Amino acid sequence: MSNKFIKKGKKIIKKILNIDTTIKYGSYDEKNFSKALKELTDNNPELLNTRSGVGKRKDNKPFYPAVYKIDEAFKFFRIKVHEYGDPNIPEIFEYDGLHSGTPMKTKPFKGCINEIKHITRDKTLYWYPSTVGSIKARQKFVDYLHREGFKINKSENYDGLSIDNICFTCSTTHAYSLILNLISRPEDVILVTGPNYGLFAIEPERMNAHVEVIDLKEEDHFFVNPQTLATRIDEINHELKEKWQNKLGYTPKVVAYLNMNPHNPIGNVMTKNEIDILKGIGDVCLEKGVFVIDDLIYRDLTFDQDNLAFPLASIPKYFNNTISLFGLSKAYGLASFRTGVVVAPIPVCRGLANLIFQAMDSVPVLQVKSIEGAFNGSNKRYRDTKRYFKPIIKEYKYRLELLKCLVEGINVIEDEKIKRKIIKDINKYEKRPAIRQKLLAGIPDVNIRKNTLPTSGFFAIIDFTKLKGKSYQEDTINGEFDLLKYFFKAGKVKYIMGMSMSWPYEDEIVGRVNFGLEKEALINNFRIINLAVRKLK
Repeated sequence: MSNKFIKKGKKIIKKILNIDTTIKYGSYDEKNFSKALKELTDNNPELLNTRSGVGKRKDNKPFYPAVYKIDEAFKFFRIKVHEYGDPNIPEIFEYDGLHSGTPMKTKPFKGCINEIKHITRDKTLYWYPSTVGSIKARQKFVDYLHREGFKINKSENYDGLSIDNICFTCSTTHAYSLILNLISRPEDVILVTGPNYGLFAIEPERMNAHVEVIDLKEEDHFFVNPQTLATRIDEINHELKEKWQNKLGYTPKVVAYLNMNPHNPIGNVMTKNEIDILKGIGDVCLEKGVFVIDDLIYRDLTFDQDNLAFPLASIPKYFNNTISLFGLSKAYGLASFRTGVVVAPIPVCRGLANLIFQAMDSVPVLQVKSIEGAFNGSNKRYRDTKRYFKPIIKEYKYRLELLKCLVEGINVIEDEKIKRKIIKDINKYEKRPAIRQKLLAGIPDVNIRKNTLPTSGFFAIIDFTKLKGKSYQEDTINGEFDLLKYFFKAGKVKYIMGMSMSWPYEDEIVGRVNFGLEKEALINNFRIINLAVRKLK
């Protein structure tokens, strides 16, 4: 049956059933606002903006310097850059943009879907669920952790692992927000790396806490140096004591270090091979009275599936000082489910449970069941995940090779089979021979930032520094704002700028891009960048 007849049939059915599927977008006239609504928008003018920023501190103070820079970059990225776009050039679909944080399109993990199907037939759905998830689901997660190396039994200075150490949440972002709410007071410091996931860096300040950055160094292979971490904590605590002693009723301090493993955006992984670094981080934070928030959300996208990111809390010595985050969003094809898990000392989990109860009573059962399908200790789960992740990791690694070609040219690809596949894909999605040739040649004076090739996830750092000082017509590239504006004018291309992620080398112009996009979208974005760069002189 032709599409023409299908569309006509749908129209007839809609008419018969009196179904109106037209999408109705809203608008407003401020003259119609009630007194209360007018007062609300006067106090919060950002509510009138069609493009939102990243929020503000509850105390209405300016963001501290590290987050102020991130905020300024996001304002430009989200709002200001759109002033420069050509209205005749269509916007790039959100999930086809290089700035996207969405993982590669994959089928949802079958174990999760099966659990969701089972719960729809449950006879107790009219019950309100337990606050942090069912006992059964939490036990399954304990079983999973045990197979991943966590110790179950008590030992010296370790209380063992139980269901009371597990707390389900609505996404790891939700979990992170709850944790910050629990452990930090106004002006306490959350220490993050530079580079970082900018939105996680901003979140503490929206709660009136304070964010500081520890720069990762190339000579340390972009891993945190434990001695540098210790020094940075001491420096910050000294500054806080000098500034706030006897002013708040307490002295603010560094309360947590956010340890992203695998790292976002660098994509490096601390596995058992980097255990000395992890133990160094654990020892420093134990000594200084600083929690480690161990963000493991990208763990299952480690390219070496036999050597995944090593959870610090699996070492009993560090368990009571570590708050671990797990979830489905990045690896299991279920980002839209918004599911997360916290593994933490019992008092922390009780505190999180109290916050969940106060805000929403309990975590939805659908989130809990989906987690139950992905994280359990059964042999079937391990057989299924091995089959599931093998082709996914293979495809991520291929798309990284495709990215390398699009940036640095086909000659950097060593594997002849992959090289042929890349040429085939470029030929498929770009029909103009002259443009194909340019795509295969790479982008002049642009490369993947040296020593940052990821070993997990789907982000890469592109180095545009050599474009600094170049011009085209009225555009001169003096910094990263100029370059993003230039690419947006050329074809609505956006990516995450270095300033948005606290890139530690401020003289460089870099961008974080998502190479997990559909191949056509990846090629299209870099076609626009390639042609735009070639115009610069």
